[in-house]
Amino acid sequence: MRRTTLTAALGMALVLAGCSSDGSGDGSTTDSTTSASTDASASSAATEAGAETTGAAAAMEDPVCAGFFQTGAVTLADRATKDRDLLASGDTLDPASWGEISLLNQRITQLGAQAEGDQADLLERINAPFVEATDAVLSDEDQSPTDEEITVPEIDVADSGAAQDELETACAG
Repeated sequence: MRRTTLTAALGMALVLAGCSSDGSGDGSTTDSTTSASTDASASSAATEAGAETTGAAAAMEDPVCAGFFQTGAVTLADRATKDRDLLASGDTLDPASWGEISLLNQRITQLGAQAEGDQADLLERINAPFVEATDAVLSDEDQSPTDEEITVPEIDVADSGAAQDELETACAG
């Protein structure tokens, strides 16, 4: 599909270049043709860059790897990094921040159910601080996930970050 779209766009650029003039009023298309050649070279370079990206994406064909590192506008990996930073800061959370941590916990747990062996272990380690934060809030009778300020105990997130790096290395092949 990508090649078809790229080929159609390149073809359209060549057709349009042949129909336009260089602005000199004599109807010659020398500059336009040169522009089309430049566009073709740029498209060729983009195709080669796309091939490199495809090679990197091929390493993530594993559904668990793709689910963690590639799926969604904001990947689970990006969310985990952001939420680990939030937990490490020790700040009180608002309901939206706590909800993000709770949702991330659920999504990593669901992804972990698809994983086996080392992947499952790494996802469990990645998810550990989010499970701990969720459990701490839900088990505290003095707090509610809807409170204006939600206090989470100090949580060590270092192993979670290390496990994420290990999973990324394993998924990259």
